[in-house]
Amino acid sequence: MAEGKRQVPLKEGLFRLPSPEGEGYLIGSKCRSCEETFFPRRLYCAKCTSSDMEEVALSRRGKLESFTISRGVPPGSVMTAPYGLAQIRLPEGTLVTTVVADCDLEALDIGMDMELVFEKIEEDEEGNEVVAFKFKPV
Repeated sequence: MAEGKRQVPLKEGLFRLPSPEGEGYLIGSKCRSCEETFFPRRLYCAKCTSSDMEEVALSRRGKLESFTISRGVPPGSVMTAPYGLAQIRLPEGTLVTTVVADCDLEALDIGMDMELVFEKIEEDEEGNEVVAFKFKPV
């Protein structure tokens, strides 16, 4: 990365990028009343409607619960076809919808172990790396 440039998230509030202090992670919320965990963060619990929520770092690994291989790209997308779109079940019980990072899409299999990765998807006007989260097979 060029001097003075930095990594910036595609969308604020979804994840923390890796840093010298630690690995990156998805930002979830956990209900202090019923202990249900969510991604993305919520102000109110969808299970018990409590507003007593806390921010939590979610697990970096999970299981592939479902997926599809898209062979088309929506207008304005930064994706290139084909790409995998998946749902990953984290140990907290949270289901994360995500793009699958570079891998043999035909080798994807329900139940396989997946891990969180961060990838540059483009550069902004200032030359900063715009980064998104994805999951890839372990």
